[in-house]
Formats: sequence, C-alpha cells, structure tokens
Amino acid sequence: MQQANCHSNRSGKSGVILLVEDHDLYREVVRAALGKYLPDFEMLEADCVAAALPVLHSRHIDVMVVDMTLPDGSAIDLVEQSGHFIHQGVKVIVLSSHSSADMLPVLSRGDVHGYVSKEQGLKLLAETITAICGTEVPAPKALEEMTLEKAL
Repeated sequence: MQQANCHSNRSGKSGVILLVEDHDLYREVVRAALGKYLPDFEMLEADCVAAALPVLHSRHIDVMVVDMTLPDGSAIDLVEQSGHFIHQGVKVIVLSSHSSADMLPVLSRGDVHGYVSKEQGLKLLAETITAICGTEVPAPKALEEMTLEKAL
C-alpha cells in the first residue's frame, strides 16, 4: 500500500526530511528518533518510490533518507527519478543494512550524499543529516571517518 505522511515536531522548522522506508515499525522508530535528535525538522514519510515522488513534487524537501531496498524499486530508482530535485539541492542519504563494501557503487554516485548503515544507529543518521544540511552541529568523528572512507 502506498503511503505518505507528514509529522511536525515544532513550528519554525529548520528543514524538511523525507523518510522513505517500507517497514512500518522501523519507519516509526526512525521518526521518533529523528524527532528527538532533530526537533526543528519537519518529517514527511513515504513507504515506497511511488509514494515518495508526489511528495517531492508537492513539498520543498531538504534531505531524503531512503532505504536501499523498497517494494517497488531501490533507493537508486528513486534518486534517478528525482534528478530534477537533487539538482535543485535535495540531499540524499541512503539507509541500509547492507555493508559499506556492498554499497560502494551507490556511494560513488554524485547524487548520493551519504550512507548510514542501520546497524550504526539513528544518532549517527541524525548527525549525518545535520552535517549534510549545513546546520551548526559539527560533524562527529565517525562521520568524518565515513566521509574519508567514501573518498577512498
């Protein structure tokens, strides 16, 4: 079932996140964690590529957090169909349980701005979002190491 939802944490948002995750329970956990770590961001959700595309067309999005494997495609399918928005500044973070070695082809793409393994935890995801969005929260050491690894 295609689904898109909007969740606001506070007024005066500093950014808008589109979370694209097909597992309902995990999406709820991510939403709750990001609400805690990033209370100034508005959270929009979709459960598949087809549900995410209309959200991109109807709302300003700062960053998409996209599960690598979705029921109707992959994060890359969504990225390729969202090229116009990415060229206008939408940042993309891929969230996956795949190893970083398996994700190397994805990480080498210029239209993917970050990768967080689900095993690394949601605090790192929040820190990655703040670093990519250019907020004043400094990038953690783990993110710097991940960025260096990506560059190699």
